[in-house]
Amino acid sequence: MRGRGTACAAVLLVLLAGCGDGGDGGSGARGDGGSGARGDGGNKRPSASGVDGTADPAKVFTDTELGAALLPVEAVGKGAKASEVSLGLFDQGSGGGDWSTCAAGRDARGELWRMRGASAERTFRPDPAAVGEDDPFVHERLVSMPAGRAGRYLELRRELHEACGRVTVDTDAAPVEEHHEVRSLPDLGDEAVLETTRTTGGDEYDGSAHYEVELRVGGVLVIVGAGTDRALTLSSAAEAAQRVGTDLYGAS
Repeated sequence: MRGRGTACAAVLLVLLAGCGDGGDGGSGARGDGGSGARGDGGNKRPSASGVDGTADPAKVFTDTELGAALLPVEAVGKGAKASEVSLGLFDQGSGGGDWSTCAAGRDARGELWRMRGASAERTFRPDPAAVGEDDPFVHERLVSMPAGRAGRYLELRRELHEACGRVTVDTDAAPVEEHHEVRSLPDLGDEAVLETTRTTGGDEYDGSAHYEVELRVGGVLVIVGAGTDRALTLSSAAEAAQRVGTDLYGAS
């Protein structure tokens, strides 16, 4: 049995509460994104071009190059602030949940954990006065791999979510249940998925949906989450993908 904080350590970032948009994450919907992929109430679907067919699929970037391609602070909002850029090696691929008790996802989880790539990340706070974990945030991470490897990463993420739609996690107080959903976002980069996580049970979790977009532009994985704010997650992911295409691949 693990303590409540230990059991959910893998998803602290995803489970930070954001400024919720009232959406339910399109519960039960998988496939082409549908209206649930719209980030601003259904009026406009955030989009960004990919580079497949025009860029070298074997090209990789250093963590310094990735860091320079992260979103500028002003892209998140006027007066926003950001943490320092963290550079290093991406060496774990099973974030977004505690998958350890899901036997059906063991192979996908193991392959994800073996993936490596240069990485750069940081967290933004749209509200400059934000001081607590419950305040709105945007977290962006860029990871560089050959394009085929990045595509395999997204394939495995889909497999993991579909195989482990519900995962029970023990805590000292009581078991909690993680609910996972995934849907494709055909208008973002070369490939993209919207992952939704809800945690129920115990005395802390109310089943609120938390969102993360994982997409690739060529061989760069763009991973963006804004807690419970689906609109902010989608719009920030689109901006991040556009910047990667322009700054790293020279796309117009």
